[in-house]
Amino acid sequence: MKNEQVHEVVKTGYAEIARKGGGCCGPAVKATTCCDSAAPTTQAKTASSIGYTEEDITGPAAEANLGLGCGNPTALASLEPGEVVVDLGSGAGFDALLSAEKLGPEGRFIGIDMTPEMLERARTNAVSAGYARTVEFREGLIENLPVASDTADVIISNCVINLSPDKPQVFREAYRVLKPGGRLAVSDILLTQPLPRDVAELATSWIACVGGASTEDEYFGYIRAAGFEGLEYTRKPASILLTADLQDPLWKAAVELIGENRIKELSDTVFSYSITAKKP
Repeated sequence: MKNEQVHEVVKTGYAEIARKGGGCCGPAVKATTCCDSAAPTTQAKTASSIGYTEEDITGPAAEANLGLGCGNPTALASLEPGEVVVDLGSGAGFDALLSAEKLGPEGRFIGIDMTPEMLERARTNAVSAGYARTVEFREGLIENLPVASDTADVIISNCVINLSPDKPQVFREAYRVLKPGGRLAVSDILLTQPLPRDVAELATSWIACVGGASTEDEYFGYIRAAGFEGLEYTRKPASILLTADLQDPLWKAAVELIGENRIKELSDTVFSYSITAKKP
């Protein structure tokens, strides 16, 4: 797919998630229909499984938790009061509201998302949680951030950069926006080996956060080429992304085209990474 086609596929898929209130990116719970309405308990279980605390899940940010993501970049970033944070792909605002609490009244959070339905939901959540003064959401692409250069202390992102068709540009933009000494804190899906072309090109695999995923070497190369230093990471298996429910309607066509056994084999190449780096 061309870049514009990828953006449209992702935007359409996540607009549907925003409307229905549940997500499929991240370690989905078996009982949940991917991209269908998820019960609050399911969303809470998903958030808990990827690193969010009970306080995160039940506090003021709870309404913004759609069960998305593959990690907790707000904890990874070690946010401090008064900092400026930019979120690449802010969704319904779960990480925004958690960050706002840590940033305090002097801090500022800017969420970037290309999906109007997500932006509407995020803005409503920010007002309801009492953070409208310190949290804002801007419509835009993460490859072309609507943010001034050298203005952010921290860039975060949660299982979104893998959806981009131009990841090198995403990291160049993150570098541009960060102040000297600024920090990058990203949770994302990476692969130990490239997906076969027929799998990677499936629209369903893009929405489920695996079709656009890079290998570790490629992804880290993009970060370093953008100018970042001190890259560190941890990882854990994320095979459930492909095997949580192979009978799910979202995956039905993919299963028929690829075969259940082959999908299960490919799932062993999928990992959830927590990555940090700094702008010199």
